[in-house]
Amino acid sequence: LISPSFTTAVAQIMQLPGVSGKDNNMILFEFSKHDPEGLEELVGNQRLVKSADFDLVLLRSSEKGFGMRHEIHVWISDQDYQNANLMILLAYIVLGHPDWKRATIKLFAIFPEDQQASARANLQKLVVSGRLPITHKNIEVIVRQQDKPRKAIINARSRDADLTFIGFRDDALRKNGSTTFEGYADLGNVLFVSAAAEKEIQLLS
Repeated sequence: LISPSFTTAVAQIMQLPGVSGKDNNMILFEFSKHDPEGLEELVGNQRLVKSADFDLVLLRSSEKGFGMRHEIHVWISDQDYQNANLMILLAYIVLGHPDWKRATIKLFAIFPEDQQASARANLQKLVVSGRLPITHKNIEVIVRQQDKPRKAIINARSRDADLTFIGFRDDALRKNGSTTFEGYADLGNVLFVSAAAEKEIQLLS
């Protein structure tokens, strides 16, 4: 597209017809871990993207690339649970690519101690009912601790992951701007995901 500005280009892209007559509902941006030029511009167009009820996904690429394409980590918390199903679905779609055919998905959920049992049960039910390729041993529920930041936990557990999914909220992005995506220095490629609305994983009988 030829457009006078980044913002008008985004607006034009969102109005393009989708495949097979279906409307598009997601937009993907990319920025570099070590040279995040343009990130502020991406963040500045968040309201435009969300006004059209699009899911917003940002890939932070790094020098590690996608590594060996063996492990995908998906991080879920009670603070951005609306993004959980979309992240799981996207991870499942990635597995469908030939380059990722030997990969496994690991789910990490950070919840308060009094929600641990219900969170684990809900995730296991979702995986079993949706027949998702995630084993029970690859689902880990972690107690949220006041003295240990969420980002520190993610850095420690996912430093060797080939792709890490992390959700973010619209209100957090409006409040914190591009710093929302900072603090993950130990990770390789990261896909930050914000769902316009909670997605449904079709349960199979």
